[in-house]
Amino acid sequence: MSGSLLDKENFGKLFIRLVLGIILAAKGITFFIHGQPALTLLGKILSVVGITFWTLHLGWAIAICYIVCGITMALGAFFKTSTFLLGTFSLLEAAFKYYTGGDPVSEVAHMVMLSATMYGFVFIGSGSYSVQK
Repeated sequence: MSGSLLDKENFGKLFIRLVLGIILAAKGITFFIHGQPALTLLGKILSVVGITFWTLHLGWAIAICYIVCGITMALGAFFKTSTFLLGTFSLLEAAFKYYTGGDPVSEVAHMVMLSATMYGFVFIGSGSYSVQK
């Protein structure tokens, strides 16, 4: 199977980038669709690191970051910066869910897994099929 599509590691990176980027951008959009309560709750994830003020405004900033970083991740532009930010927000969300009594298996582990994937992408890069290459 030399030369087949299944031997292309860069195509695999592209596929994962597109799927995760679209999902994470859609996640950011859903925060805006659900309005102020969802954005305030999103801003409260920073309470894990001691930031407890302007939760609505910080929720807006994080939701916009999800949208922009999801799109740039899918395109492969500013890839390492985008994946680092998404990994950090996922890790903060995991810590917030853990400290507020979230289910360790279904909620916390999911966010830790997403964070580990994003941090892994920081090291392996976007592959050859990206806007910046």
